[in-house]
Amino acid sequence: MTLEEEVEQREAHIKSIEEIRETILRAKDSVWVINNEIDKKNNSADGKLTKEGKGNVERNVGHLEIILATQYIAESGEDLSELQAAVVTGKALLAEETE
Repeated sequence: MTLEEEVEQREAHIKSIEEIRETILRAKDSVWVINNEIDKKNNSADGKLTKEGKGNVERNVGHLEIILATQYIAESGEDLSELQAAVVTGKALLAEETE
């Protein structure tokens, strides 16, 4: 491999890491939505999710599951714990709502 090819390969790798980090950062919007719906539920008079809130949680949990199942994200070595925790919390919230 020539020096030029090696530099090109490293630059491509760096770009991939940056893209992975950007994807993870954007996925944190879904974490915010789930946490916001929990706050709304906890502050509501009946202590329940609205129909819209339930849909928001379902969609955002689904989005996070897709992100976490993406091989290059899962194998990136980046901290995914906040995303994983939001999936667990969101699923527990949805299960609680169906009881």
